[in-house]
Parts: sequence; structure tokens; C-alpha cells
Amino acid sequence: MTLQNPQTTTADPELIKLAERLGQQLGTDLTPEDVVKAVHGAAQVKANKQTLLRFQKEVFNGHDWSVETLGRHLTADFQDHAAMPGDPPGFEGVQLRFSAWAAAFEDSEEDNVAMVGEGDMLAVLYDLHARHSGEFMGVTPSHREVVIPGIEFLRIRDGKIAEHWGIYDFLTTAEEIGANLTFIPKDQPGGPTRPEIPWRRELRPEDAEAAETYLRGSGESPSS
Repeated sequence: MTLQNPQTTTADPELIKLAERLGQQLGTDLTPEDVVKAVHGAAQVKANKQTLLRFQKEVFNGHDWSVETLGRHLTADFQDHAAMPGDPPGFEGVQLRFSAWAAAFEDSEEDNVAMVGEGDMLAVLYDLHARHSGEFMGVTPSHREVVIPGIEFLRIRDGKIAEHWGIYDFLTTAEEIGANLTFIPKDQPGGPTRPEIPWRRELRPEDAEAAETYLRGSGESPSS
């Protein structure tokens, strides 16, 4: 007997009977069809969690964001809704953001605090552990061990991440590296201008080639 997708297929009559008995034993007022949907949904969420865990292990925590590796975990039309304005789309944007972060924070590792899901969506509360070893947003290296909280939402499709939304805690980041985060009116005379995002620049062909060679394990750092 196979658990079928209740959204597209009529469930097996035997399965409906079992679901009815299960609902009665649990004392719930769910219909047998709702019980089947709940079981199917739990299986889908479990699979989606495994998709994210594989991505974290092999890509971010594994510090490998080569095109080949990204292709195993992200859909070809992947969209990052948390990308900065002007960032290139798709895999190239992911590589630039991850590379810029790695240049400022060594030994980065994402540790999940909680994960919840529904349908093809997954919500994650995480702590990002790293060491501030390079310049970040104009702040010189503090060499501090940092823990930065964040929240992200992901849409999973066919076992890969198709979309990403994220909320990053810049206030905690500033505190962890010994800096101040201040809100100043835009029209204040002499006020600071918005800092240039380190990865918001055109990537020269030779830069891309050097970065790809490095990410594939040549051991030679790309020229700056």
C-alpha cells in the first residue's frame, strides 16, 4: 500500500479506513482525508528539512560554493529575495555573497535552532558562528568569535532550494565585532553615506575564472 499525494490523487480506500481508525484512536475530529493529508505533509516537511541540511553541510558549512556543488542543491532558476540591489542573479550572486562573507568571517558555520515547515515552505531560526578575521563594512578585523542570529524562509522544489528569503541581524553583527549601528536621517548635513556593499561590483572574466579555479580546490587564492 502506497501513500499517495492527496492533492492530486484519490487515496487508497484501505488507507482511508486506516486513517479513520487512527483519527478515532487519537480522539481527533479530523476527517480521514485530513489525516492522510497531515501524514503526507509531515513526510514532505521532513524531506524538505533534509534538503536544507544537505545544503548547509556541503555548501555553506562546507565552504564549497562552486557551480557544480550549487547545482546539486539549488534549482537552475533559484531566486534569492534577500539579495542586495545590484547583485547578479542566480548562482553568481550566491557565490559573490558567500565569498564576500568568507573574506570577512572565517570558519563560518550555520547552527539551526528551530525548523518548521508547511507544504513546500520551510522556516529556519539559526545562529551563525564565525570569527571576524577580515574587514567588514569598513570595520577592521576584531578577531572575535561571533554568534549572529538570523531567520530564513525557503521554498523547496523537487529536492532543491528554489527560493530564499532572509532576515539578517545587523545590530547583533555590529555589537559582536565591536562596532556601532546608528540610524541617521538621510537629509542630515554631513551625515555618512550608505556604505558600498563589498560584493556589489562587476566581476571581471579573469576574476570569475580565478575564483572558480580556487573553489574547485586548486589551493591558489584568486587575486584581489
